[in-house]
Amino acid sequence: MGKFYESIPPELVPWILKQEMFWVATAPLSSEGHVNVSPKGVRDCFHYLSPTRVWYQDLTGSGVETISHIRENGRITLMFNAFEGPPRIVRLFGTGTVHEFGTREYEELIPPEQRRPGSRAAIVVDVHKVGSSCGYAVPYYEFRGHRQALLDFFISRERADQNDEAAHAAKGLKAYWEEKNMRSIDGIPALQAAPKAAGVPSCTDVMKRAEASINGNVPVRANGSALSVKTGRSVERRRVEELVFAFALGVAVAAVYVRFVGVA
Repeated sequence: MGKFYESIPPELVPWILKQEMFWVATAPLSSEGHVNVSPKGVRDCFHYLSPTRVWYQDLTGSGVETISHIRENGRITLMFNAFEGPPRIVRLFGTGTVHEFGTREYEELIPPEQRRPGSRAAIVVDVHKVGSSCGYAVPYYEFRGHRQALLDFFISRERADQNDEAAHAAKGLKAYWEEKNMRSIDGIPALQAAPKAAGVPSCTDVMKRAEASINGNVPVRANGSALSVKTGRSVERRRVEELVFAFALGVAVAAVYVRFVGVA
């Protein structure tokens, strides 16, 4: 049976932070407008601040519906669901606030060393209701790793702006924002400050992290546990498998020794 809470229960926080993706739903006020649902799946973009406040780092995409809808009416719902273990769906109902790249609020939430390539805003959600339900119909899926394509694409866009004297290259991030992210598909205004920001941050650190992911280095989850990007297996699980292999190898060697050499 579904349960509702006025804030995020403490026992749900570790589970929420463990999820590798979540969904964001918003809608315009017009009955003829398009309801939007967006999946979010880049690690360490979601953050928990308190039982009634969370935020996530909004990365650039070809659409900008969430920002447009929040600017118009503030309504937003975040949904998490379990793909492994016991079934569960959790929805965070709230009111959103957009802090664009180039604003003081954005910089306070996202220091340069934590900014991901293509990051355009911080979306803060003030939660007024939480819904938890069974999720019995959600199938099992095995997590194998995060895609690198979006980060790679916007690394190249940010490099273009970095190499341009005006920090506004024709193939840069700001030009992309101006082309794709100024209005929703219903014509509602979206980005305002980001395309006009004085510069773009150096993406040296984020490029190193992205390249480390490509090379198979182990990143860290928001809850502190490590996970292999390439295989999707936890480091703890890999260690157990290595110990099992070592034990099996030892047994095999001992058997061969007893058979051909004998026991003293």
